[in-house]
Amino acid sequence: MTREILIIRLSSIGDVIHCTPVAGSLKAAWPDCRITWLVGETCADLIKDNPHIDEIMVWPRERFDKHLREYEFSQALALWRDLRQQLAVKSFYAVLDIHGLFLTGMIARLVRTDRRIGLKCARELNPLFMTEKAAPLGTHIIDRYLGVLTALGIRPACREMLLMVPGEAREFAQHFLQQAQVAAEDRLAVLVPGTTWPTKNWPAERFAATAARLAQDFKILLCGGKSELALGREIVAKAGVPVINAIGQTSLLEMAAILGCAAVVIAGDTGPLYMAAALGTPTVAIFGPTNPATYVPPGKNNAFVYNQQACSFCHKTKCRLKSMDCISSVQPAAVVEQVYRVGKKS
Repeated sequence: MTREILIIRLSSIGDVIHCTPVAGSLKAAWPDCRITWLVGETCADLIKDNPHIDEIMVWPRERFDKHLREYEFSQALALWRDLRQQLAVKSFYAVLDIHGLFLTGMIARLVRTDRRIGLKCARELNPLFMTEKAAPLGTHIIDRYLGVLTALGIRPACREMLLMVPGEAREFAQHFLQQAQVAAEDRLAVLVPGTTWPTKNWPAERFAATAARLAQDFKILLCGGKSELALGREIVAKAGVPVINAIGQTSLLEMAAILGCAAVVIAGDTGPLYMAAALGTPTVAIFGPTNPATYVPPGKNNAFVYNQQACSFCHKTKCRLKSMDCISSVQPAAVVEQVYRVGKKS
């Protein structure tokens, strides 16, 4: 009998990428199993071509949260009922709740299954919804997520993150770079200056100084979403060297295709960092409130820089000291040193 497995990881970009080894290890252990992944709208494209995933269920978690924040309870309830109806026609051998929130625990309870497996370290009372709770296999986020497989008697065989970029996105990247006069022999350094947390944002002037130092050996390109448009303009204005500004001009997978063309990607602890690493592009990560031991992409081609402070690794979106010294004190020279250590040669 084919084992039907449901993975619940709705968001965010980095965490969805970090979860892909769970699907890979499941297929390695049980080649005939059928994996369904419940994911939010924003991240769905990241896994739609993943060969280890048989079906994707997309649920608009982002819109659900927005309705709740704006007290639009009837709209939120409609989305919840839609999800319940989708799950009512399915049954699963096991549900793996890797997201580990109260919301995802409630979703897991909707599923027709005898086994709801989560992590002991999950937040928001999530373990109360689980029939089984597994211990992380290590401190790194990938090993934490892989821990759910031990409840199934599976020893994980895969730690490699996986991101598949479709042909049309690759074609976009090639055309975009040609238009920007980036030749095949050029070394491209992609800087991703924005993150979703203010405390993870390395100052714009530091990115600009880094671009200036690298410009003699690299073509410099900025990537990011539309919310970082002003940040990109500031970096371009302060760099004093030619900078290609692609911020706000790409879809998620088009950005991934550009990241895959880079000799190196420089970013904070943010989704595109892990997209680049999953594509095999060398990375230099700049860490502040989050711990590189937990989040830095594995592999010798992925470096990181941070400055230890007394309050380091608070994992807060707002700095209680209002200084953000952990991230702002990182100097461009330290980042540039790591770029030359790991960046692909032309």
